[in-house]
Amino acid sequence: MNLNLNYFFNPRAVAVVGASNDKNKIGRQILDNIVESGFPGRIYPINLKEKKIAGLKAYVQLTDFSEPDFAKVLVVIAIPGQFVLAEIEKCAQIGIKNIVIITSGFKESGRAGQKMEEAIVQIARKNKLNILGPNCLGLINKAARLNATFAAAGKTAGSCALISQSGAVGSAVLDWLRNRDFGLGRFVSLGNKAVLDENDIINHLASDKDIDLVIAYLEEIKDGRRFMEIVSRLSKYKPVAILKAGMSEVGSRMAMSHTGSMAGSAAAVKAGVERAGAIWLDNLSELFNLLTLFREKERLNSEDKALSIVTNAGGMAVLTADEISRQGLSLGISNDILGDADADCYREALHKMLSDKKINNILIILTPQTSTEVLKTAEEIVAVAKKFPRKFLMASFLGGEGVKLAREFLNKNRIPHFDYPDEAVRIFKKVKDYQNTIKSLRRYSSSVQTRAVRSVSPDYLDSFSLLKKYGFSIIKTVKYSAGKESSYKYPAVLKATGPEFLHKSDKGGVVVGLKTAEELRLAVRILKKKNERAFRNPENYLVVQEQATGFQEIILGFKRDASFGPIMMIGQGGIYAEVLKDFKLSAGGVDFRGALKIISGLKIYPILNGARGQKKYDLRSLAAAMVNLSKLADEHPEILEFDINPLFVFEKGVAAGDIRIIV
Repeated sequence: MNLNLNYFFNPRAVAVVGASNDKNKIGRQILDNIVESGFPGRIYPINLKEKKIAGLKAYVQLTDFSEPDFAKVLVVIAIPGQFVLAEIEKCAQIGIKNIVIITSGFKESGRAGQKMEEAIVQIARKNKLNILGPNCLGLINKAARLNATFAAAGKTAGSCALISQSGAVGSAVLDWLRNRDFGLGRFVSLGNKAVLDENDIINHLASDKDIDLVIAYLEEIKDGRRFMEIVSRLSKYKPVAILKAGMSEVGSRMAMSHTGSMAGSAAAVKAGVERAGAIWLDNLSELFNLLTLFREKERLNSEDKALSIVTNAGGMAVLTADEISRQGLSLGISNDILGDADADCYREALHKMLSDKKINNILIILTPQTSTEVLKTAEEIVAVAKKFPRKFLMASFLGGEGVKLAREFLNKNRIPHFDYPDEAVRIFKKVKDYQNTIKSLRRYSSSVQTRAVRSVSPDYLDSFSLLKKYGFSIIKTVKYSAGKESSYKYPAVLKATGPEFLHKSDKGGVVVGLKTAEELRLAVRILKKKNERAFRNPENYLVVQEQATGFQEIILGFKRDASFGPIMMIGQGGIYAEVLKDFKLSAGGVDFRGALKIISGLKIYPILNGARGQKKYDLRSLAAAMVNLSKLADEHPEILEFDINPLFVFEKGVAAGDIRIIV
């Protein structure tokens, strides 16, 4: 695929197939936007009948105009779907490489449309075409003075790039930005992603010097591992934020292992995005809030997570302090200047606080009361911000009509304003987390050396043998043999294993605390009688284990996601792992330092680390086990789900107590 997108974003000429003199048609709206955006290159309207459109000479078809280099031409297609393929073929014939298909009615519309889209993809691959869409809104490059969409966009150029898989969401964000005169640098509507996808666009934006923030609204991520590779490289110096739709957990019901149920597809996506170092956005309001906050990114002190408050409403200060605590931030100073505070009171309070070298971030909260000078207070905030250019200020003026002009004034003067204080706190937290993450972020590599011979057996004892090859210690486990009860070490554990006993405890398949050979024989008889049908299958059998003592139970495993590859999971283990849900996820390729950091985020971590003077467990061996399992996951792509539950963590060392593999 031709991944040089320079002339896709910076064409020397643009042709609009489907341009029209009818101003209600999309082709005409796109043409008007190209002209009105001030595009300096040549513009070619393409129409079968018209001689002139919008004052420009029209051409019957793409082959009718001449260009010194057709590879530098961008073609925008907005005609009925059944005619699109022929236009793509013309592009290929004359050497046009960069195409936007606005037209809908392809794979999103059914089998017939899917076949048309597949044909377009084949031509694109054969001729190395860069195709955006179909079923998209188009693209905007403010630096090139190009608006090749049918949406209105503000005139102010900025440093933010917006990628949207949904045209409707994209147009809503464009309108929001235009209303606030917020500078946008690039906009790309992905549509069906037949050829170009989010990875191609983000990869190009990585080297775009005009862009210093990339935000993407996505409904799917086509290649999660390539995404992590690209974004983990980019995030170090250019923030990437992702708003992902379709995050329901329906797919996790299909999972067979504990890990599978806790690391379902939605959780896998989030783990992959976070592994890439991107900012995870939970909803559309957070997308807008990030854009709002980012306008003043130069003022954000990356070393200071404390947030101070100044307000004329004590109740709002308390609610905001609660949110600061919930988000794991530290509250600096909370300054309640009381309900009769006028603009001078706000100015004096801010001056005093900002003169303190320890205070770097302030959230200013205002509610309109009888003495409140709303607009004048906004003016004082702007004036103070200019006097303290290294300090970060954001505001939340609560109310309706009474604060409208002040809000507009603050936005116009680049003071981040939020509808509610808790929204300000949450997005502040996400930016601070990003700043902390990139300090230790490692680039992800999607090139993994897989084993040539894939011979993993789902058999219980064979699975333990595989673990041993990756440096794991195993609790001594042998197949039960009748008549040899006296040879086992007691106390012992009896387990039923095999395809009918994936969740042993649910079927009474685990009996612990067996102290004698007679107790073991009795337990065997009861278990076999209870599961008589299951034991007719020789793949189901009994094993005897030595009973461990002095441990904490951990669950360690992975689930292979179709897009992001193996998603590692570690958490509090045992039979209640899915109930307690004390676990952390990470994309594969975990290193030792990263494993220790993940473990430190568990709720059980203080216990593992010797809380209240109790014994400490071997966290380094636990981290090493996570690294070893991550390596196993990378080298054995045939394994779909993998559980070690429990993994016993002792004062010295760890040992696998139970295992489950889904091949």
